[in-house]
Order: sequence, then structure tokens, then C-alpha cells
Amino acid sequence: MIRSNWTRSALAIAVCAALAACSDKPVEPPAAAPSAAATAPEQAAQAPQVQDGVSVKNPWVRAALAEQDATGAFMTIESTQPVTLVGVESPAAQVAEVHEMKMDGDVMKMRQIESLAIAPGQPGELKPGSYHIMLMALNGPVTPGQDLELLLKFKTADGKAIDMPVRAQVRDVVAQGGGHHHH
Repeated sequence: MIRSNWTRSALAIAVCAALAACSDKPVEPPAAAPSAAATAPEQAAQAPQVQDGVSVKNPWVRAALAEQDATGAFMTIESTQPVTLVGVESPAAQVAEVHEMKMDGDVMKMRQIESLAIAPGQPGELKPGSYHIMLMALNGPVTPGQDLELLLKFKTADGKAIDMPVRAQVRDVVAQGGGHHHH
């Protein structure tokens, strides 16, 4: 029970720290980012998931060990029109947020961002060590081979909402030599 309370306290502190560092302005993804496909181990060819001109390619989620209460989701987002990723939901987690990681001096820092702009013809890469979706307070195990449901929430330039369901495959990155991604 002590470990469980410690885990909850640590998660609460991490969520508060992430929220405290938030900004209200949209963040533009880097223009020349390496492909997210190259960061996912044993990348299987998947058909893009498309809705209202928005395309999601190669969505995947990092497997979480039983004692872990958070994980990350990664993908490439493209659009035929300007859209902004303004939120995410998942039945797999009580908290789902869009985050970025970037260097602040010599320290890599993670923070929640309120939105991520996707320009037409310029893929937005959500990948380890960069922009990604954080799934926190997991509702159960996240094991390799599972498909997790995500609901990506976009806004178009004219204010239209696009709620796009996406299925992301859980991958065991550690066992395949991809390393550990700690938050």
C-alpha cells in the first residue's frame, strides 16, 4: 500500500509540474524532423488512418511495465488543410495530454502543450524525445500486441472540430533494444 500511495503522489507531482509549465500558444513542429517510422522498432506497414483530410500514420504506444502508471503514444500526422491538435482522450488512461520535450540549457525538459499546429504538406512527427502524447494514470496494463484507442481532437482554421478515432499498436521497445523512455 505504501508503494501505491508513493506512486500516486509521484504521478500527482509530475502532472502538476507538467501543467505548471504549460503555454497557451500553439507550438509548431520542427520542419526537418526524422521520421517517426524510423524510431519505432519493427515498424509494420500500416494503412494510414484518414478522416476529414487528416491522416495518421504508424501510430504506436510504448508498452508499460506493471508498476508503471504512464506511457507515451507516437505517430505522424499529416493534413490537407491547416489543423491544430488541441486534445486527446483514451479509455486506456485517466489523463491524456500532448507534450513536448526540448533542451533547456543542458537539461531535457518535458511539458504539456495546449496545441500543436499541423500545416498542409508538413508532417507533424510525434516521436520519443520530442512531441508525443502522454497517457497517465493508466486504467490497466499496456502490453505488447494490444491495440489502444485514442481520440485525437483537432480544430480547423475556420473552427470546425474534428474528433478522429485512432487505433495504436502497443510495442515492447525495451525488449527490442529501443531503450527506456522515462517521464
